[in-house]
Amino acid sequence: MSDYEQPRGKFIGVKKYILSIVAGEPQVEVESKLLSYSIGSLAVLVIATSIAYVTILKGIVNIAAYLPLIFLAILTTVATLFSYNHIRCHRKSMLCMNGMMVGMTIGMMIGFMVGAIIGATNGMFLGSIAGMAVGIGLGLNTGRYSGIMGAMEGVMAGFMSGIMGAMTSIMMLRDNLVLFLYILFGIAIFLIGGLSYMLHREEGSAQKTEMQTNFLNFIAMCVLFSMILMAIMIYGPRGILVYP
Repeated sequence: MSDYEQPRGKFIGVKKYILSIVAGEPQVEVESKLLSYSIGSLAVLVIATSIAYVTILKGIVNIAAYLPLIFLAILTTVATLFSYNHIRCHRKSMLCMNGMMVGMTIGMMIGFMVGAIIGATNGMFLGSIAGMAVGIGLGLNTGRYSGIMGAMEGVMAGFMSGIMGAMTSIMMLRDNLVLFLYILFGIAIFLIGGLSYMLHREEGSAQKTEMQTNFLNFIAMCVLFSMILMAIMIYGPRGILVYP
């Protein structure tokens, strides 16, 4: 039974999709490559950040307290690049309803994650601005592949989530903020993975000819995005209420 004949609402299709990616089967070649790129980029970023921590960043006040949030920034970067490049491979065949889900999911999840990280380290204002900028930009750029409705969904999701992410961090500064963010980010990455399966189920196999990245380009974009986030976290202006 093919993926498209699997009963809806059953986890057997999800299990088959995950196993086929791990095995590198032809129908999920794009997802398999992007997963490999993501794992490799995650390893490179963790190693590079560790080296920077013991050399360049060691003299910064409270830098040790920022390490859990810096790792979340790295996770956000890798998840963003995976989802963006995967969605681009479906851009020529994306239906309107699927495009609305794409714009809403990407705008909401990525905007919330960026807003929460920057909000924790820099305050409500900068966190909201950064979250909205990234969420709206990615939501618009991915949702537009299906037309104006997907684009508007992406803009609205990014607008709301950037503010909500920063607000959540500020409200939980004196509670178990870091633990909560790890739980929240785990759910967000799960939803981004669910979006990948949705596109495979509803749109078919991703078009390999539309994949416009390779391992070096993927790593380069991850390094650039993560450096921007970390530069804002460490050197950006801070509000009155910030972590730690």
